[in-house]
Amino acid sequence: MRIAHVAPLWERVPPRGYGAVESLVAELTAAQVLDGHEVTVFASGDSKVAGNLHGVGRTALLADPRIREPEVYRMLQLLEVRDRADEFDVVHSHVHSNSGCLAIPALHGLRTPVIHTVHCFFNEDNAPLFRRFAAERYVAISRDQRSHLPELNYLGTVHHGIDAEAFPFGAEVASSSPYLAFLGRIRPEKGVHVAIEAARHAGLPLKIAGRIKPSDQAYFEQQIQPHVDGERVSFLGELDFPRKTALLAGASATLMTSLIPEPFGLVPIESMACGTPVVSLRTGAAAELVRDGITGYLSANAQGLADAIRHLPAIERAACRRHVASEFSIRRMANGYESAYRTALQG
Repeated sequence: MRIAHVAPLWERVPPRGYGAVESLVAELTAAQVLDGHEVTVFASGDSKVAGNLHGVGRTALLADPRIREPEVYRMLQLLEVRDRADEFDVVHSHVHSNSGCLAIPALHGLRTPVIHTVHCFFNEDNAPLFRRFAAERYVAISRDQRSHLPELNYLGTVHHGIDAEAFPFGAEVASSSPYLAFLGRIRPEKGVHVAIEAARHAGLPLKIAGRIKPSDQAYFEQQIQPHVDGERVSFLGELDFPRKTALLAGASATLMTSLIPEPFGLVPIESMACGTPVVSLRTGAAAELVRDGITGYLSANAQGLADAIRHLPAIERAACRRHVASEFSIRRMANGYESAYRTALQG
């Protein structure tokens, strides 16, 4: 098939650091090229993709502080997709939050089938837009996400996939210096403060890594930074892939404390690929990612997380890695999307 992918422009594909959607686009398109498909990726001009790149702008939007109106580049990207749509058998749009939802009305009415993977969670702000375009073709990334707006025209549910072999396997945790890890955006809805509370109750140090956007700086300074002492709580900033995976592989567990219904989450499967169990709040798609009592634990609150941490010795780290290799492989993801494409082409 001739496939066009419409990626976010905030980060390049693949991202240098944080960028879950951009990482997924890179992995999926590489697999599709190996499968013999002709793939074109509409992404930032500095992207390095398998297949063909249709660059929009010189760099990723977040890499150029001189850009004052980033939404304009998104509009230009979608116009270029429309101009070239007849060159493809299917257009695969990766819908993310805020201006990322613009792809839904902008690509409406094309003769070429358009499939939207929804990477954001449904909320009271974006739900009216999705309902207005409920007849478009959607792919959900979890059953939980799908349950929040079941009236949309879903062609399927496809979990994200990663290459488990690309992640270092931490078969054992050093008993002399055990720690817990938190990896993700430093913002209120990610519940970093809950992770700090859970680690304190459990009596283990917490290492926090992630990006802080200017809009979240006040949250960091008021609720996170006062706890950072370099011993009980450490803040490492945003990490590249080698340092990120080293953090995950060396941890006793990775804490997932999102306070919103996350539709998926790459961090849990990356953690388990390293052999590190996940201790998570029971929100969003967490129950689809973590096998409670087998690859980690699900709890209702910070105290419950702390209680679960004490039971970590019962988790076999090799089982965590096997779980990811079996349930969240790139091959399984690529096959799921190919099935959705064929459904769209059959009408």
